[in-house]
Amino acid sequence: MAEHKPRPKQPVGGDIDWYVIPIERLKHWALVLVIVLAGSILGFFVYTRTRRSPEEKARVEIANADQLLARASSAPGSSRPGSNLAQAKELLRGAEEAQGKKQFDQAFRLAVESQSYSRRAIGGAGTEESGDASFIFVEGDVSVQSAGRAAFDAARQRQPLFDGDFIKTGKSGSAEIMFSDGTLYTIRPGSLFEVRRPAGSDAGGSQVKMVSGALNVYTSNSASTITTDAATASIAKESRVGIDVAQGNKTEVTTFRGKTTVSTGKETVVLGDREKIAASVHSGITTAKVQVPETPLPMLPAESRTYDLKTGDEVDLRWGAVKTAVRYRLQISRSRLFVPDATDVDLDDRTQTLTRVRVSREGSYYWRVAAINADGLVSDWSAVRRFRMLTEPPPVQTGTGQPPPLTVSTPQQMGSLFLIFGKTSPGAIVTVNAEPADVEPDGAFKKTITLDREGYAMLVVKSVDPAGNETVKKIRVFVEPS
Repeated sequence: MAEHKPRPKQPVGGDIDWYVIPIERLKHWALVLVIVLAGSILGFFVYTRTRRSPEEKARVEIANADQLLARASSAPGSSRPGSNLAQAKELLRGAEEAQGKKQFDQAFRLAVESQSYSRRAIGGAGTEESGDASFIFVEGDVSVQSAGRAAFDAARQRQPLFDGDFIKTGKSGSAEIMFSDGTLYTIRPGSLFEVRRPAGSDAGGSQVKMVSGALNVYTSNSASTITTDAATASIAKESRVGIDVAQGNKTEVTTFRGKTTVSTGKETVVLGDREKIAASVHSGITTAKVQVPETPLPMLPAESRTYDLKTGDEVDLRWGAVKTAVRYRLQISRSRLFVPDATDVDLDDRTQTLTRVRVSREGSYYWRVAAINADGLVSDWSAVRRFRMLTEPPPVQTGTGQPPPLTVSTPQQMGSLFLIFGKTSPGAIVTVNAEPADVEPDGAFKKTITLDREGYAMLVVKSVDPAGNETVKKIRVFVEPS
């Protein structure tokens, strides 16, 4: 066996194995290392962000909401606050209050919701929002002060109204305002009130703050609340109520139909049909309830009857008698809202139920009557009737002729209530779903109609001229489930 001799020791450098590594592999490993480092940094950033305290998260979102609200308020077309902007402000205020109470989760949620409404306001700047209410009829001196602004601007028909807006009528101004829940307000001359949105998501119905003047409220399927310096009137649905406010003095509330709960802070009184009270600003005490007379029923002439001015036709106005009435108040006006400047007859000494009048000017005339009892208490106004005085009444044609022109604008919807505007030929009679519409001498017409059922429905608008020719248009609408 051959003997193995030990190898001689190698130099130290001989213990190292050397490898040749291509430069391309080095580049690959470097790229992997960069990706790993970036992932670690990103993970640490995400970790630190997700580990923010509830207080810090709420604080950041409130700051973001405040910045967005400032942008929305200054955006072109947003000089007046719309419903989205008002909601954003309200939610931000709630977030700040919750933060102050250390309710951080709620503050965070409200701040995020506020941002959402501000983004909607920014995206909708310059567009027409539906509003909390809108003017459906404006006559004479009527102006609006948008929330957050100092000046009053002239009101216009179909103008939307929002929470915080003030409406003012002059001595010769009156208006009809429809709220989104279908409640109709008729604003009398010399009035001032503020539109308010119900506080809280569960609150419903229209709300206004009455400063001075008089108005009539006609509720539909929702209640309504009117506050004054003297009292709060909570009006039940399907009610008709009159409110008369003497600034700094007292508030009179008359329930012509339905139910109203009047609260002064010291007393609460419930009014039924034809009951009236007054509440004092200084004492908080209400007067005893009194009964107002029944409302007279107009009988003659027929609605929209035409008279020949050339032949000097006299107009006989007749209404039904009211048992407790000792006299009646009669008004005849060229204004459908009976503004003073356009009211030619205003007499409160009629003891009979028939009056004959002679009219010397051409045009459309509106009349109404109220009953007054021995105590001076006045009933609600009767339904308004109209007659026309024309120099040349429209001829009654016997041939087939051409059907009258009929244009109808897209209906303005407020829940189950629809406002229909359009135009037809002068002298034509217009109906919407068989209900008569108000037609002006130039053929312009409007109609408010409520649909009782949900889902799709049809509005049938019909115009019939004096010869019997008719034009019909059908409009398909949709009523959202309540």
